[in-house]
Amino acid sequence: MRAMVLLILLLVELAVFATVSGADVGSLNGILVYLELKFLDLLPGLTPVLVLSVGMTMVLVTAGIDLSVGSMLALIACVMSSVEGAASFWWTAVPLGMLVGVGLGLFNGALVARLDVPPIVATLGTMIFYRGLCRLVMREQERAPFFDVPGYEWLGGFAGSLVVVGLVAGVGGWVWSRSRWRRELLLLGGNRVAARYAGVPVGRRILETYGLMGLLAFVAAVCFTARNGAVNASTAMGLELKVIVAVVLGGTRVEGGRGSLLGSVLGSLLVAVLDDGLREAKSWSDEHLPFEISHLRYLLLGGLLVGGVWLNARVGRRRSR
Repeated sequence: MRAMVLLILLLVELAVFATVSGADVGSLNGILVYLELKFLDLLPGLTPVLVLSVGMTMVLVTAGIDLSVGSMLALIACVMSSVEGAASFWWTAVPLGMLVGVGLGLFNGALVARLDVPPIVATLGTMIFYRGLCRLVMREQERAPFFDVPGYEWLGGFAGSLVVVGLVAGVGGWVWSRSRWRRELLLLGGNRVAARYAGVPVGRRILETYGLMGLLAFVAAVCFTARNGAVNASTAMGLELKVIVAVVLGGTRVEGGRGSLLGSVLGSLLVAVLDDGLREAKSWSDEHLPFEISHLRYLLLGGLLVGGVWLNARVGRRRSR
């Protein structure tokens, strides 16, 4: 039911932004051309949000949260950019970025699982800390070695993005839906005491979940740098808001115990179409509105987040009855 609602909202968004952007949608052929061009352009930019939303779904399922995903992506990209762009980049910078990503994720997990720091406090602190490390690494510079790496740019195009999305959301989602690990995370998020009595290694599962989040942040950083080609200390500012909005819209409870990877994928599409549509509608807003329509971005994202939490709470109360 929720997936159907999200699909309807997605179609409404596409229809509204197609109209205000002046696209030729007066015929079926025009609509198909518009959708083809839209998603050919949209998917490469959407991939980092979609990849991170998969990890965020698993984190929220455990009744946790990770506010540091944007800073993690930026720090991984900054560290990778310190390596010269050449063929050797593949076996120097890429493995280094993976180690950094997993290490950052495990550090978040250790704060939550071993030191009992509340997830929102732990990851708020690391969000600031990792962003500070970005500034220490970059020193107000912008580096762009990525387009000098043979074959790296392919990961930022449509074909490369499609492969990454297929592996992370498709294959990963299929494995997730059939794994015992998923059932243990759901039990952990729903009732941690019951999970301990059932023999679930709670601390280890939390560490694994945040470690996986760090690994996915590395994948997102690779896709981001392959598309944009450059990185600085302010890269991916505010990305965590888009990821959390997408996941909550998709039906994952912030209190834990329930989550849907399919819903998170649809939620990511909603957020991406909204963001892209607001940019496309700039000329229309200049003529019809006393402000730039892009100024509505965070207003609408905040409204979607609150609306998603409210909807999840209502669904939860109905199920409990």
